Amino acid sequence: MAKYNVNNVPIWIWPFYMLCSMAFAIVAYSLFVIWYLLCRIEYKGMEHLSPSKNYIYCMWHDNLLPYFVVNVRYSKRYIWLNHPAWYMKPVHLILFFTGTKKLALGSSGNAGKEALQEVIEHLKLGYNTLITPDGPSGPLKALKQGVLDMSAASEVEVVPFKIITPRAWTVGFTWDGKRIPMPLSTIIVQYGKPVKVLPGNYDEAQEQIISQM
Repeated sequence: MAKYNVNNVPIWIWPFYMLCSMAFAIVAYSLFVIWYLLCRIEYKGMEHLSPSKNYIYCMWHDNLLPYFVVNVRYSKRYIWLNHPAWYMKPVHLILFFTGTKKLALGSSGNAGKEALQEVIEHLKLGYNTLITPDGPSGPLKALKQGVLDMSAASEVEVVPFKIITPRAWTVGFTWDGKRIPMPLSTIIVQYGKPVKVLPGNYDEAQEQIISQM
């Protein structure tokens, strides 16, 4: 199955593939909603954000599960850059449930440059996006240059942030040690100051982003 992506799954398996993907997505999204209702969510650093601006939100990959808990429904327009692999279909459906308006599918060797350009064009139109700069498979907490290129090309600021889960389970078999917040616990979303990336300030911008994640 390694050669297949979401667009070329064999027709004879397509109904079963979509059924399984939809079932997984519905169960996962339902759990995110339940956790959202059970947990207390606190936001810090909101004063750094302007309601009239769009941003490139940036966090480490290990924040993904609590991120979906606190973002069960977007109130603004979002575009996501996501991997086109066949096994990512449930994630694409979850993003649809959250209200993501556009998916740009691509990765290294799989129309990655075209997908990145699509995100940049939508950022210029006022869309927001989320980037995990150490994803999709590490190295852990090593910021890759893509987020800097995206910000410089679109002239949209990067907002580094972190999600703090004082009480959480760690999924030990995942490469990034994903965290599942415990029910009835507090989840803290800490936004940093927006970082403006220019072609000549990559090193400085990278330091500012990392220090706030």
